[in-house]
Amino acid sequence: MESLKRLTALLTAVAAHKFDLILYGADAWRNAGNRSHLEDVVSQLTDVKSKPDVLVAALDGHSDPKDWLKSTRAVITAAGPFSIHGGEELLRAAAELGVHYADTSDEFYWQRWMIDRYDQVAQKSGSKVVLSSGFCVLAGDLGAQLALRPLQNRSADASVASLDAWLEGYNGGVSAGVIHTAEAMKNASFPKAWETDPYVLAPNATADLRKDTKVEGMHYPSWVSGEGVVVPNIFGPYDARLLRRSFVQLEQAVTLRVGATAGMYPKWTAFIAEHPGSWSKLTKCPTETVYKDGSWSYRFHASAGQRRSGVLLSGHGDPGYRFTAVGLAETGLCLAGKTSKCPKPNAAGVLTPMAALEATVLKARLESIDLLKVDMLENADVNEIIA
Repeated sequence: MESLKRLTALLTAVAAHKFDLILYGADAWRNAGNRSHLEDVVSQLTDVKSKPDVLVAALDGHSDPKDWLKSTRAVITAAGPFSIHGGEELLRAAAELGVHYADTSDEFYWQRWMIDRYDQVAQKSGSKVVLSSGFCVLAGDLGAQLALRPLQNRSADASVASLDAWLEGYNGGVSAGVIHTAEAMKNASFPKAWETDPYVLAPNATADLRKDTKVEGMHYPSWVSGEGVVVPNIFGPYDARLLRRSFVQLEQAVTLRVGATAGMYPKWTAFIAEHPGSWSKLTKCPTETVYKDGSWSYRFHASAGQRRSGVLLSGHGDPGYRFTAVGLAETGLCLAGKTSKCPKPNAAGVLTPMAALEATVLKARLESIDLLKVDMLENADVNEIIA
């Protein structure tokens, strides 16, 4: 654990005499480590046009990350758990400098601390501080907004919408970060009321936007008309809390239920059983076959009055590693201005992905690189979502 504070590597891309993007957390070692190891990592990037620079830095409280962060437009970090590995140092520096930031954080209490401490700071500097751009929130946040989009500004009965988010396929490993985050949460100290507050990450939500009383919006297992039995989504609490911050930041009155279809877990178990050696690596880097053969699907149903809308998001490859890695990278590239019209121009502060980025632009980008497939469901106005 201490080594992750003492030493984390940085891979960077250079443009116009400054960095467009810094990736923090490219590699780490138990002991001091060395630059040559990182250079070996860089040498494996055979399919890129230019090699990233290598920097070695630490979030140990003994050096100021502003010294190297001031030379970049955006920084992304996967060095979690963030509450115990100096995550606040990097986020604070970005917020104060006006540098855009994205992470893969899952610790809701740490996210709340960051909101309380740095939302106003980032708004003042113009920094977009984007929380949780890995699979378990980025896909959920994007799917939610694509499903809600056709229902907006249609009629008075659309002022309050209902949204169901069902994880129906997850074939892959469980990220080591998720496991370590769960361990960190066991020892974390925060107000007890936060754990059961659906709007813990939207503390300034007005009464007209507070529509839910349960974090995941429902008890489990539950029978849902037209769906059957719904069980817990292993990422449900993460998704629900961040999605509600999106709703509040986008001024959407939404009731939310987040769950998983009853058949998801048996299918996941069968997938693991069909890939010898994958079980022992379930919470580590996945085997090559699991990484390649993995898949996921996440379904969203929205309604307001008599109108209905729905989308199915899906992808191939291990969701916890492929989608998370590429999704975080694409968020960073978007924040750095490398994806045209992707960042929302007037957004600043501690944000969710969909409060910071244009949903339809990000959707098109992720589809173009074969990270994501989007299918329209129910009575959705296809042109509304694709436009």
